[in-house]
Amino acid sequence: MLQLLLVDDDGSFLDALSSILKQDFQVCVATGVTEAKQILLSEAVDAVCSDFHMQDGTGLELLEWLRNRKNTIPFLLLSGTEDTFLVNTVNHYGATFCGKTDCNLIERIKTLINSKPM
Repeated sequence: MLQLLLVDDDGSFLDALSSILKQDFQVCVATGVTEAKQILLSEAVDAVCSDFHMQDGTGLELLEWLRNRKNTIPFLLLSGTEDTFLVNTVNHYGATFCGKTDCNLIERIKTLINSKPM
């Protein structure tokens, strides 16, 4: 079963999203950038879905850290606000941007994780 890393410092959102996605994937969760990096260094993860704004950094910093380590796993950056610069930067790194209020959020996450080459 494919493993998805969810990163968000909003515990309620993290719990809700995790419970839905656990029906189709192994899900591990991190409540911030630091914890996510620790998981990525120690576990095999097939895709990352991260919030943008968190207390200990941003999802964009996490994405940049991954890409600087030559890690090209699928990455979906979530944000409550859609900023053109942010969207373009995410696209530059070969990742996907999605609004947290996107009505197709779950389907976009499923598409992301299933896009990983085997």
